[in-house]
This record gives sequence, C-alpha cells and structure tokens, in this order.
Amino acid sequence: EASQAAGFLILHCGPCAKCSTWPNIKYEYTTRSFLAAESRDCAKKEFSGGDKAVLKCLMSPPISWDYDCGNCWLNSVICAKENCALNYIQSVFINAVTDMRVGPNHVTSASCEEAHCEAFAYPKNFVECSGATRRRMNVTSTIARPKYESCANVQVSWGTLFPE
Repeated sequence: EASQAAGFLILHCGPCAKCSTWPNIKYEYTTRSFLAAESRDCAKKEFSGGDKAVLKCLMSPPISWDYDCGNCWLNSVICAKENCALNYIQSVFINAVTDMRVGPNHVTSASCEEAHCEAFAYPKNFVECSGATRRRMNVTSTIARPKYESCANVQVSWGTLFPE
C-alpha cells in the first residue's frame, strides 16, 4: 500500500532480491511455459558435471538467468537434492515426474521442493534469495498453483510489457 501511495508500480509482492532485475523479471514471464521442465533438465546436469554445470545451464538459453539469480536457482536445486530425492525416485515409479501440481493434497517433487526450500527458513531460502518469482508476479505457469498463492497486487500486464 505504501508503494502504491508513493506512486510506484508494483511488479511483484515481497521484497526485491537477486532475481528482481528487469532482465530476470522478463525471463520469469517469457519462460513460464517451459521453465519447470528446463530447470529440471539443468538440475540433472549435477550428476555428471556438478554445481558448475547446473549454474552454466541455468544461465544459458533458453533460461538465461544472470549469475546472481542463477545462484538462487542453483541453491534450490541443491536443497531439492538434499531433501526431495526420495520423492523424485517415487515419482519415477508412478510416472509422475512431470506432475508439477502444488497444493495440500498433492505430494509431488514440486510440492516437496516448495515445502523444504521455499516455505520455511532453509539457510538459502529460494524466495528470499530471488525476490521476484512467478507467484509473486502473478504469472501463471506450467506449475498449477492454488489461486491464493498468487499476488493480487501486481499492477502490470506482462503480455503488454513483454509481447511474444
């Protein structure tokens, strides 16, 4: 409310951080239809090339995060590996690897990652590190989320700002 009263345009809820730069905000919107799958593919590079390979992938097209934002995403990959490996293995056996639903009745790799790496005070909390996220920007993506998780205060039309 204070931001609106001061005449600022609200691009996302919550404080700004490493992914709140204009280029990264653009990528949050323009990658909305494929970012989950592409970042999952980048995460797999950890097995053969380690953290540097994951970061390089996150900073390369089609994702193209800058170094600081890429590190937030890398920390999320590391957190998910540490906390959600069993969920991932289970999802392979039930053919739910691509299930990106998030909600109280869905136990998926995506909900595990959010519970361990975003919602609580993980030492390198993804949301605190990144600032701008699709949820905070009110951007709909391939991850089906409950409407109450989206920021209703955003004052821009992303399709107008970043036409495709």
